[in-house]
Amino acid sequence: MPRNFTNRGINDVKLNMGKAWSDATGLFGANRDTIFAVAGLFFFLPYLALAIFAPEAVNPTPVDAPPGTDPDVVMQAAMDAFTQQYADNWPYFLIVTIVQFIGTLSLLALLTDRGRPTVGEALQQGVRSVLPYIAAQLLIVLAIALIIAVPVGILSAISPPVAGLVGFLMVIVAIYIFVKFALVSPVIAIEGELNPIKAMRRSWGLTKGNSLRLFGFMALLVIAIGVVSLLVTLVLGTVFAAFNASIAAIGNGVVSAIINAVIAVLFLCVLAAVHRQLAGPSNEATAETFE
Repeated sequence: MPRNFTNRGINDVKLNMGKAWSDATGLFGANRDTIFAVAGLFFFLPYLALAIFAPEAVNPTPVDAPPGTDPDVVMQAAMDAFTQQYADNWPYFLIVTIVQFIGTLSLLALLTDRGRPTVGEALQQGVRSVLPYIAAQLLIVLAIALIIAVPVGILSAISPPVAGLVGFLMVIVAIYIFVKFALVSPVIAIEGELNPIKAMRRSWGLTKGNSLRLFGFMALLVIAIGVVSLLVTLVLGTVFAAFNASIAAIGNGVVSAIINAVIAVLFLCVLAAVHRQLAGPSNEATAETFE
């Protein structure tokens, strides 16, 4: 059954990004060993296996186009290659995605439930919650796809320039929807809400009045992580390039898997902290997570 959380975060609490970050780092520091174990099992190892068995899916081969080629042609070729790689490796992606979904929900339940669940109980919550979480994600993707595809598709047949402008506006709307549903995973994992529609409604309510702050927080986080990840990948990629192809592939796979695990853990700690700040304490569990 869903846990009974207070509604203090709806309408009247403004997200404090500084506090959210300090709480997130506090969560990580207080649960470092458990986080490493769960992240290694659900994020590092699956991604490493994907990098080893389907390296072209993790590190796509750049499009080889002669100088002076039309950028639109290069972009289309890259998109075709990307689509083909996913089509060829979809079973691997499906397995890794489901495993990481379970890891996401398990880690959230483990970090933020004030009842201090054991690792086994958190894993059970992750497995029990994965189908509602998948259903919610599919509904979100469907909603965003309809918002973008339908208007742009209709307008493309009438006026391509107008379709381009509307498409840009629809992307902004899609980002807004993504932010509004950003707390679906903690609502499902922490509050125990297994109805995907209710979980989406709850996330929408929790983010009310805080959407812009949450977007800014997540955008800054993405930029910072992206820059650091790019630098690490370039430096270590250059080092591995000095070895033979097999060693380089394994080394790059390990680096990619580590980066994937670190990014996942960081975002989950942030989501847990944001949810705790906006949702308020659970009335069923009073133990303080950040003591």
